[in-house]
Amino acid sequence: MKRDLEHLDLKRAFRPVPESCHRALMDAARSVGEEKPVKRFSYRAALIAAVILIAAMAVAYAAVRLGWIDYYDQQYGIAVPKSAQEALTASKSKTYQVGPMTFTYQQMLTDKRIVLSSAAIRLTDGGEALYANDTNIYDSVSAITDTVANLYSLSDYQETWLEAAQELDLPLYGVRALVELPPEIDLGSMEDALWNEDGTIVYFNMPMLAPGSVDGNLNATLYMAVTQFDPITGERLEKWEAREEVTLPVAPLLEEKTYLPQENATFDGLTLESVRGERYATGVYLCATFSAPEGMTREEALDVLHTLSICDADGAPLPMGLSLSICPDAEALPVATLEVPASLETLPDEVTVVGGETIAHLN
Repeated sequence: MKRDLEHLDLKRAFRPVPESCHRALMDAARSVGEEKPVKRFSYRAALIAAVILIAAMAVAYAAVRLGWIDYYDQQYGIAVPKSAQEALTASKSKTYQVGPMTFTYQQMLTDKRIVLSSAAIRLTDGGEALYANDTNIYDSVSAITDTVANLYSLSDYQETWLEAAQELDLPLYGVRALVELPPEIDLGSMEDALWNEDGTIVYFNMPMLAPGSVDGNLNATLYMAVTQFDPITGERLEKWEAREEVTLPVAPLLEEKTYLPQENATFDGLTLESVRGERYATGVYLCATFSAPEGMTREEALDVLHTLSICDADGAPLPMGLSLSICPDAEALPVATLEVPASLETLPDEVTVVGGETIAHLN
């Protein structure tokens, strides 16, 4: 079930066979030559064909690993811009060993506002286990992931990770994979997870950067943690942690534009001055600037900003951007701003600012 975006603010919230598999199967099947009709059926040939098919299936499923594109689609119904898809796919993976687990940071992308990180985590020896998100072993499995619940046929919606480990007689681990930022530029972080078809976990982390704090490269720390639990008692048996220093390139500004209002527009005292648009590989950010009247307090300005939206030329909502966070700011009165992310391939020719019955057109 997709999540409601209407009032989403991460600053407050922080804490069928795949087509590729089908093609691989068909290619493998075609690679086995036909026997002439006069020859008898060869068991050896059939065995070789079966091995090829199984290998092809393994390759195809290995290629279909979950990442940010799947996350945004499954959790929020957001289509990731093509430029972001290409940048995520092109990012170089980083692999580390932490206790019994292999962590592979498979997708990492940074602009001047957010860091996107996804890490695939699995037992190094290929063994079977249950992977809880962080240390939340008392959460309901079915409430978090249909994939694992279906994999093990867990029929009780209330069954926790700990209870499932007891029922299935499987090892139980809690895992976590973060990107830690210097505290002076860290505005908080979103963490979440998805589970692959084989039950292994992909951990997602999105720290938010202070405005104007990064240009060029970003120095950060990868934090990885594994906790093993006793599946009978829930007691923590052992914990492994690791930190690795990394330098992340920041996606450059690809396009920018300043939109000016076609008419004077005031929203409960806030006068609209302009909207600035910026496009990165991660999508578009639109920031509206307002001037507040003398005597307006920060709280009053924020109350007004929370009623406003930046929309398309017809006043319709823009597709939510990858940062998932609308950012009102009234710290520098009489100037107030409202920034909205949008999952767009290009900057729009025109935008509107909408509040109540008032619609301001800008181009």
